[in-house]
Amino acid sequence: MSSLAYTALYRQWRPETFDEVVGQDATVRILKNQIRSNRIAHAYLFCGSRGTGKTSTAKVFAKAVNCMNPIDGNPCLKCEACQKLSTGSSMDIIEIDAASNNGVDEIRELRDKVKYPPVVGRYKVYIIDEVHMLSTGAFNALLKTLEEPPEHIIFILATTEPHRLPATILSRCQRFNFKRIANKSIVSRMADIASRMGVQVEMEALYTIARWAEGSMRDALSLLDQCIGFCGDTVSNEDVLAVLGTADQGFVFAVADNIIEGNVAELFYQVEQLINDGRDVSVFLKDLINHMRNLLVVKVCNDAMQLLDVGEDTFKAYVQQAKKASQERLTRAIDVLCSADSEMRWSSQPRILLEMALVKICRPEQEVTLDALLDRVAKLEQQIESGVVVKQASPSKKGNTRAANKPQAVEKNIVTGSKGEEKSDNHNEDAACVWGEVLEVIKKERIALYGFLKDCGFSLDEKGMAVLSFSPDQQFFMESINREENRSFVEKVIERVIGKQVKVRCVLAAQGHTSDGVKGNSQNDDILEKAIDIFGADFVEVVDD
Repeated sequence: MSSLAYTALYRQWRPETFDEVVGQDATVRILKNQIRSNRIAHAYLFCGSRGTGKTSTAKVFAKAVNCMNPIDGNPCLKCEACQKLSTGSSMDIIEIDAASNNGVDEIRELRDKVKYPPVVGRYKVYIIDEVHMLSTGAFNALLKTLEEPPEHIIFILATTEPHRLPATILSRCQRFNFKRIANKSIVSRMADIASRMGVQVEMEALYTIARWAEGSMRDALSLLDQCIGFCGDTVSNEDVLAVLGTADQGFVFAVADNIIEGNVAELFYQVEQLINDGRDVSVFLKDLINHMRNLLVVKVCNDAMQLLDVGEDTFKAYVQQAKKASQERLTRAIDVLCSADSEMRWSSQPRILLEMALVKICRPEQEVTLDALLDRVAKLEQQIESGVVVKQASPSKKGNTRAANKPQAVEKNIVTGSKGEEKSDNHNEDAACVWGEVLEVIKKERIALYGFLKDCGFSLDEKGMAVLSFSPDQQFFMESINREENRSFVEKVIERVIGKQVKVRCVLAAQGHTSDGVKGNSQNDDILEKAIDIFGADFVEVVDD
């Protein structure tokens, strides 16, 4: 039985040369050129997110500068210096964890040791990981040595938070930013490793792992290691999803379809399926947020392929789905889902939070925010463009059942009109039915406007103009309805009920005075309108002298 302990994949396959470093081409090119031209600096700063290769690149660089026979800037891996550095037995590379050695005493001890020359190679390299964890006193103790070290010393500082470093440290180092690794590069590297290990992994599974690694090669290899331990020498996408606790991409596309269409009932069934399959709700929510973000990118960008690191088939699916979605719906969905994600961390009911977020996205009429209003308008515009108008209003309690059951007849009578006495009576009756339905909808959605409109008269003329007549003592109500956003809302509700676009005109019944909804005809009207704009209609009252 072997006494050797198992080594994690990300340690087994740590890069040995610059050519094996993935996704950092610009940084690798500069470092190789410096080694070839012997223009090696005394201090470097490697900064970037986790798992992007900062420490691995630092070790390769340490080997390359000490290699006795470098090959095109890469270490040869055969000389004495390379062999000792690879086995970790070299005294010329000193790794320091600043998280646990962040005091002044540790840095003073380091400062005292730098005067000793290297044992085998030309340079002694100090790699200080998570350098932002050093205390203020430790940074001050390091300053002078970092600025003017002995000729045989090279400092490489690695950090995920460069903004926490003092400017005096930053100015003394050559800075290299390590970017997140592209999914395609991660997939290519994992496929190569799996092939060398004799493990069969589905390509779709590799893309799922890469997507969840979020640009970190170490995270990707750790997850691949976990999946191999879970299912052996053959890894399928279902196995990866089971380890992650999320749903497959087809399920996410189906959920997104129902969000776009506003199909709340089907979404509840899909959440039930998610729970029954034992999936993690919070993990699925993050996947759904990323999916909606990708749809938004496809919707607003001309060359979205450059921004989405996905396969060609997946990108085509994104394009087809984005055509059915409005930008307003996608924006609101991302906003609502992100809020639910932040709340889910502290909630004991993640399922309910997800379901309520989905309802909120699909029912913008239940909100009074500007984003919800834009979402509703975009949905109506889509219905108009497609020639389909959905009538969501329910019949009122006062004898509107006949009008609700025969909307086409109502629309015909109202729009065409009639000169005969019998047809005129039907016209008036149908107009009353329509107005009853309109008031019911307004009462549910904008109760304040319902108070202004409940006592006014309503009629439709042959030109498709909806005339609202107010009594002289309701001039304030008329001016409130004539505000652009209120008048537009009433027009949209009437359009939903009768299935035809109309314009609203407000009149004072007694004087026959018409208001155009833009500005009043007197100084008092101007003052009243400004007061309403500033304080709102609910806080302005007209009192006769």
